[in-house]
Amino acid sequence: MANLTPDQLTSATSAGTGDLLLVYPPAGPLKKLTFGTFLAQVLSGLGGTVLTVASNLSDLASASAARANLGLGTAATLAQSAVFQVANNLSEVANAGTARTNIGAAASASPTITGGMTFSGSSRGNVQAVASTDIDASLAEIFTKSISSNTTFTFSGATASKAQAFALKLTISSGAVPTWPASVDWAYATAPTLGNGVHWLGFLTDDGGTTWYGFLMSANIG
Repeated sequence: MANLTPDQLTSATSAGTGDLLLVYPPAGPLKKLTFGTFLAQVLSGLGGTVLTVASNLSDLASASAARANLGLGTAATLAQSAVFQVANNLSEVANAGTARTNIGAAASASPTITGGMTFSGSSRGNVQAVASTDIDASLAEIFTKSISSNTTFTFSGATASKAQAFALKLTISSGAVPTWPASVDWAYATAPTLGNGVHWLGFLTDDGGTTWYGFLMSANIG
């Protein structure tokens, strides 16, 4: 700072490290010291009560207390190796098999599916023999049934408000006549006439089983 008279000083005037300041101790005499020395003495006097920029927060008395005051959780102290990086596309997973198990994915990277798959505890895709006359759509998607006397079928197990379908392989002998649930809507409002032999029928619902759409896929085959 260039030499200025007191009346030339303003609030915007800045002091350089080498500028001289006049100091009058209580007991005198008048002294002078550089601004840099004065600043160092001020910081020394303040001691640990202020943070300095150059210290990059290393002068905090308690880093853990500071994190708590800022609302930071334990993630703030995790090493970079402990978290997933977007660019690595999950390559950091230590055990891919365990990870797939934890998220309910397939047991291997390239699974071979033999037979049915299981969804929410129900086997799907397997062939299920109908034990009595009720076809439970929650058990499978392909059913088989042989009848030799007139039989009235019922449908159950559809998932509410969901679309679902199943196929029925029906083997008829002795001129047996199947009767279908009233909820089945056939083409032209008429159920197919089936004689002795093997028949494939399909049933589809788009409203959770309130209405089933029935159709004959193949008659008297095999």
